[in-house]
This record gives sequence, structure tokens and C-alpha cells, in this order.
Amino acid sequence: MKIYLKLIVVTFLTLSTFSLFAKSDSTFINANKAYTQKNYTLAIQLYNEVLADGYKNADVYYNLGNAYFKNGELSKAILFYERALRLDPSNKDIQHNLAFANQKIVDEIDIIPEIFIKRWINNTIGLLSSNGWAVLSTVFLILMLSIIALMLLSSVYRKRIILFLTAVVVFILLTVSISFSFLQYKQLIKKDEAIITQLSVAVKSMPDSSGTELFTIHEGLKVSVTDAVDTWVEIALPNGNKGWIESDAIEII
Repeated sequence: MKIYLKLIVVTFLTLSTFSLFAKSDSTFINANKAYTQKNYTLAIQLYNEVLADGYKNADVYYNLGNAYFKNGELSKAILFYERALRLDPSNKDIQHNLAFANQKIVDEIDIIPEIFIKRWINNTIGLLSSNGWAVLSTVFLILMLSIIALMLLSSVYRKRIILFLTAVVVFILLTVSISFSFLQYKQLIKKDEAIITQLSVAVKSMPDSSGTELFTIHEGLKVSVTDAVDTWVEIALPNGNKGWIESDAIEII
């Protein structure tokens, strides 16, 4: 009896999942249709319904970003381009549209240049998503185990040495790809980056409205969140400047 109950539950959950995906796919198609018909308000509503159903991927975020941009909502467009880029960091279309949207930002912030090695590592990590690096790690693992098996089966000393050295190289590549997968995953789930969503925000010297106004920033700017006190957050700009703003002025990426 218990087995039958389990089968019924599993069947119900499976059908529910298929129903959810079918509904999301239908809504996504309708959202795309609304976008091509230049009904951007409806497209935004439908794309958000897809996200509310839990169907989140780079395509949905990217298309929603496009709809927000066409609708004149710059900060929302940049927010969803950033979310799309986290899921698909090597996507040229997302990179291009995000760069184009960033050109519309009022603030011109000088970015502190990264050292070469850090910039190279970040660029390399961005070539694949976290899942992409995980798949590559699996390939390297299988390849390494195959080489080790061949080495153990070989009776030729010279061949065994070559296979051993090859296995060492593949092991290094495996370690690097696992590390990159982990770092890319950390980038995906990090909650310390946000987009300014208000037209203009006065940055204060302390988490209080009576604090000294340090400078003003505008919608669409990407900032780092470094601290939080009640309804206030401390932000850091790309040029290193810091200050406090109210938390409702930002949306976490």
C-alpha cells in the first residue's frame, strides 16, 4: 500500500512539474510575442510571471532586460542584464546590451584598475558558467583516470613516464577547472552587488538622514554593498568612494 502511495505522489509531482514548465514555456512565448509587437508593458508582466513560476534562466533575464530598456526603465534593464550575465557570462549579446545600457548612466565613475593577473583570472573564469566549468572538470577527471589506467596497464617504462607526466598536467587542469567552477558559483550567488533604482540618491556620511551629504549618484549605477544598519546600507563605488544610502534605493543583483 505504501509503495502505491509513493508512486501516486511521485506521479503527481512529475505531472505538476511538467505542467509548470508547459505553463512557463507558454507564458515565455507570449511574452516574446508581446515584445515583438512592441507591447513592452505586457512583455514585462509576462516575463516576470515566468520568473515567479521559478523558471529562471539567462534568456528570461536577458529578454526582460530588453523589455525594460525599451520601456525606458534603465535601472531595471541593467539589473536584469547583470542577472543574465551571471548565468551566462560568455554571452556576447548580453555583454553588448549591458555595455550599451551602461552608457546611458548619468554618473561617470573612474574604475580602479585591477592588476593584470587578477583581470586575466576574472576574464578566464568568465569564459564559462559554473556548470560549464563543472562539466569540463568531469571531462578532465575521466581523462585523468583513463590515463592512469593506461599507465598501470603499460609495461613500457618510457611510455609509463610519459603517461604519468600527462596525468599530472591533466590533474592540474582538473584542479583549476574545479576552482573556477567554485569561484563562478560564488559570483552567481553573491549578494553584495546592487543597482541604484532611484533617479538620484544622496549618499550620506552615516546611516542617518541627518548625516552629511557626501555626493549624489543616479539610477543604473552598479555598487557594492559593504554593510547594513536597519534600513540603511553602506555602499562602495567602483572608484573606492563609500557612503550610506537607504536600502529601498537599491536592488540586489
